[in-house]
Amino acid sequence: MNLELKKIPLKEIDFFQQKMVESFQSGVMERFGDLSAAPIPPEDDLSRCSQNINCDLWAIVLDGVPAGAAVIEKNGETGRYSLDLLFIFKEFINKKIGSKSWLLIESAYPEAKVWETHTPYFERRNIHFYINRCGFKIVEFFNEVHREEHDLTDEFKDINTSGFFRFEKVMS
Repeated sequence: MNLELKKIPLKEIDFFQQKMVESFQSGVMERFGDLSAAPIPPEDDLSRCSQNINCDLWAIVLDGVPAGAAVIEKNGETGRYSLDLLFIFKEFINKKIGSKSWLLIESAYPEAKVWETHTPYFERRNIHFYINRCGFKIVEFFNEVHREEHDLTDEFKDINTSGFFRFEKVMS
């Protein structure tokens, strides 16, 4: 198995956006039913990230075939890096690609002092992945009484979920 990270060319963003929505929608649909009218995350997430000079968009490539993607937001001044998105295409889930991808991401950013990411409260598979596979710790829970500056819960307002965990991983 040859797994690597490759920068996503702008001309391929639409393909990855479609795969991102499919990947995230499957978890949401398992929990809440059909929500095809309101894609989660929003369909333009990768396009918006591609406009941010502090973001890197990575294709996760398995044996020459795209198998997922990741978006990293960097802050070189503070050393705080954010895993804004990490998704594996539905057809590649449960093949240990996520864990190996995370190791590749960590090694691509040795200067990172602290990693941060978020996931909704209902995504047990993601919570397991970040804590048990990647070494993150839950440091905060955002909900209707404890809201975040950039309110991630708004992305899920249509399905009445309002709850996100914030994770951190301090690098040694």
